[in-house]
Amino acid sequence: FLAILFFTFFLLIKDSKAQKIFNLIREWEGINISYSIEKEYRTWEKKITIFEQKERIFKGNFKYSGGERNFLGVIRSNNKDFYWVSPKGKGYIHGEIINKNTIEACYIEAHEGAAVGCSILKRRKQ
Repeated sequence: FLAILFFTFFLLIKDSKAQKIFNLIREWEGINISYSIEKEYRTWEKKITIFEQKERIFKGNFKYSGGERNFLGVIRSNNKDFYWVSPKGKGYIHGEIINKNTIEACYIEAHEGAAVGCSILKRRKQ
């Protein structure tokens, strides 16, 4: 009986511990493939920097031909999926942590300027 009780207690303690939250801080880069009503098909190099993270919330920016844009994001509780939005943007990013050095980030924008695109981004080595 004590063995069963100990085993059950061990399982409960193990499950109650919080999963380590993935650290996204660093520069990430890759090729973005996109399509928009205005610009049609495009392929371009995408570089983002995530410079701050507190638990599941993170901040970053990316540079593009039109300038630079900041964004705010959150990692979901499954520690695999994430989202980010830009205060000046019209769409949002849905991403997935593939492994410790690779993420996928997909952009979706609805309405008149509809656009979609995805990129596989690799963590840049320091």
